[in-house]
Amino acid sequence: MTETSAGTSAALLSPYQLTGPTSLSVGAKATYTLTPPSGTTLTSAVTVTPACTLAGTFAPSSVVLAAGSTSSVAFTFTPTTAGSGTLATTNSGGLTDPNGISVFAIALSTAFTTFTLTGPTSLVVGTPATYAVTPGSGTALASAVTITPSCTLSGTFSPTSVTIPAGSTAAATFTFIPSESGAGTVSVTNTGGLSNPSDLFVTSNASAPIYTAYGISGPRSVLVGTPATYTLTPGTGAAHASAITLTPDCTLAGTFSPSRLTFAAGSTAPVTFTFTASAAGNGLMSVSNSATLTDPASFTLTALSGAASTALPVDCESFLFSPGNWSGDAGRRGSGWRRTWNVGAWLKVVWLASATPTATLHLGPSGTGAYVTMFLNGTAMTNLSAQGDITLSGITAGQVNTLEVFLTRTPDSSRWNGGANCLSVSGMTLDAASSLARASISRSWGKIVGDDLAEGIAADDGADNVLCAWPYLVLRAMDNAGYDTCISASADSGYLTPGDSTKDVPAFHVVAGSSNGMGGAYNDSLSRWNRIDAGISALDSDGMLSSYGDAGTAPSWVAFNLLANDAAASASTSDATAAMTHSLVAHRAAAPDAWLFPIMPFAFHDASAYGSSWAQVFNSALSAYQLAYPDDEKVVAIDVGARLSLLLRANPGLYTTTDGKRLTAEGHAVFASIVSGAILAALGSGRQRICTFY
Repeated sequence: MTETSAGTSAALLSPYQLTGPTSLSVGAKATYTLTPPSGTTLTSAVTVTPACTLAGTFAPSSVVLAAGSTSSVAFTFTPTTAGSGTLATTNSGGLTDPNGISVFAIALSTAFTTFTLTGPTSLVVGTPATYAVTPGSGTALASAVTITPSCTLSGTFSPTSVTIPAGSTAAATFTFIPSESGAGTVSVTNTGGLSNPSDLFVTSNASAPIYTAYGISGPRSVLVGTPATYTLTPGTGAAHASAITLTPDCTLAGTFSPSRLTFAAGSTAPVTFTFTASAAGNGLMSVSNSATLTDPASFTLTALSGAASTALPVDCESFLFSPGNWSGDAGRRGSGWRRTWNVGAWLKVVWLASATPTATLHLGPSGTGAYVTMFLNGTAMTNLSAQGDITLSGITAGQVNTLEVFLTRTPDSSRWNGGANCLSVSGMTLDAASSLARASISRSWGKIVGDDLAEGIAADDGADNVLCAWPYLVLRAMDNAGYDTCISASADSGYLTPGDSTKDVPAFHVVAGSSNGMGGAYNDSLSRWNRIDAGISALDSDGMLSSYGDAGTAPSWVAFNLLANDAAASASTSDATAAMTHSLVAHRAAAPDAWLFPIMPFAFHDASAYGSSWAQVFNSALSAYQLAYPDDEKVVAIDVGARLSLLLRANPGLYTTTDGKRLTAEGHAVFASIVSGAILAALGSGRQRICTFY
C-alpha cells in the first residue's frame, strides 16, 4: 500500500469531518469544525478551503489540518443574504472531501420599522379625542423618532408632535380637538423612515350622539319584606332633549318605590328605585321605557324568607376565578358580575355550610347557549344550562364545601365582546347561618392557547365538551403540580385566521406583508393575544400579562397549539411563519420569566391532512426565534412525532373523528399525556430548549 502526500490511503476512504449548524441568521457568525480522519495520521499539512453557494464571508478564508495532529480546527461563516445554499470544503492534500451541509439563513429585523395609529373615529366639535401611536414588532431604535399628526378637518393638536425616544418601544399619545363638523382623516408622518400607518377616517359632529341604551345594577337575591335598591344608568352618549319614563316590573309579588322613574331631559344622571318582595321564590326583574332605548336584559331575582341570608358577591374571598379568562363590571374586577367567553374557563366557590344549608349560584345571561359542569365536593353535575340560577343539592352540612364550575360548551357565535352566548356569574346566596370561607389562594399559573381541539369540539362522541379535551386534562395535571391554568381557545381560529363560525373573534397574532417568513407588519387591532375580550386588556399597567390585572402576576408558562386552522384556510405560509415568530417575541416581552411551549398540530406529520409545508412553518418559526434570541433558554417545542401522529390518524373512530383532523376523547388523552409530560419535565428540571422533533 502506498502513501499519499497527505498520509495513508485510509484518508481516501475515511473523509475528514465537517460539522456545524444548518440554521443561520443574516449578519451572525456561525462556527464550523473540521476534524482529521479517524485513525489516520497526516504526514504533511493539508489546507482546507470552505465555500458556500449562499453569499457570505468566511473567517479565516482557509484553515490548515496540521501534519501529525488529530486536533480539530474551526472557521466561521457569516451569511450576508437570506436564503438557502450548500456549504462545502475542498482540500490541497488529496483527501476525500465530506458531504456539504445544507444551510438556510433568515434575516430578522432587530428594530421596529412600523407603528400603528389608534383612536376614536366619532368626534364631537370642541371635545378632545385621544390618539395613540404604538411601535410595531421589534426592538427599540437607536435614535429618537418624531411623529407629527394632521387632519383634513380644522382643529388643534396637543402636542403638535410626539416623540418615541431612542431605546423605547412605549406608545405616545396626542389629542385632537375638532373645530368643525364633517368627515375627514387623521394621519401621521415621521422623521425616522418608518412606514406610516393608514389614515383613520373620522366623523365630527356638532354635538355628541345621544345615548341609546341603559343598564340596571342591584342585588340578585333579596329578603322578603326588606327593600332592595336598584340603579338605572344611561349608557354612553349625550342626554336626550325630552324626558324618558322608566317602568320596573317583577314576576315576584312585591312593591316598587317609586313605581315609575324618569331620566330627566338634558341629564345623564342615574336614578334609583327599591323593590320589596312580599313572598319567597324566584322571578324575573325587568325594566321598560317610554322611548326607543334598548332595555337591559331581564334577570332572575331570588326572594328568601327568614331573618337574613348570606350573599356572596363575586369579589369576596369565597370566589376564585381562572386567571386570564374573566372580565367584570369594573374592567377585570367589580362586585356585580364576572363574564367569560372562553370554554374551559372555571370558577371556584368555598363556604362553610350551616346545619340546614341552602345555596343558589346566580348564572346568566338569560338566553345564553352556555352549559356548565359543576363539581360539588368532587361530585359532578353535568350539562347544566347557565341561563339562570342553579340551586345546589348535596351540600355537606356543618363542613367547608367547595364548588368548581367549568364552562363546558357554548355555541361558537355571539361570544366575543360580551355576546349573548357568554357565561356570567353574579354571586351566590346562602342561608343565613352559612358563611364564607377563603378560596382565593394565590398560585402560579399558566395559559393554554388553542383552537377547535382545545374547546373539545366533537370530542364527546361527536358532541362538544371541553372536559374531554386535552387542555382540561393538562389543567388537572397542572393543578396537581400546584399551578392554576387558563384555557383561552376559539374554534376555527389561528395565528392569522379569525375564530368562531361568525369570524368575529380576532385571530391570535396577525402579521401581514412578510417575505419568506421574515418581516411583515403586526396588526394589533385584528389580534387578541393581549386581550381578555373586546376592550379588556390582558396586560397590566407595565404591559405584562397578568392573572387578574395586577402588576407582577405574569404566567409561569404559556402553551400554544395553533396553525391547523391557518392551514385549513390556506393562509399565507410566510405570514403564518412570521406571526408565530412575532407571537413568541411578544409573549417573551410580556412574560419575561415564563416557559413558552409551542405545540406542533398532531396532523402536520401527514401531508394528506394539510399539505407538506405546514410542519416546516412551525419549525421555521421556532428556528427564527431561537436564532434571534439564542440566550432564551425557556422555549420548549412539543411534538407528538410522526409515529404517534400516524397512530392517531390511522384510527378514525377510535382516536380521531372521521376526517382525521379532530381528536376523540381517547385521542385527547394520548395528546394530553405528551403535552403535560413535556411541560412538567421542563418546569421540574429546568432543562433548556427541550425540543422534541421527529
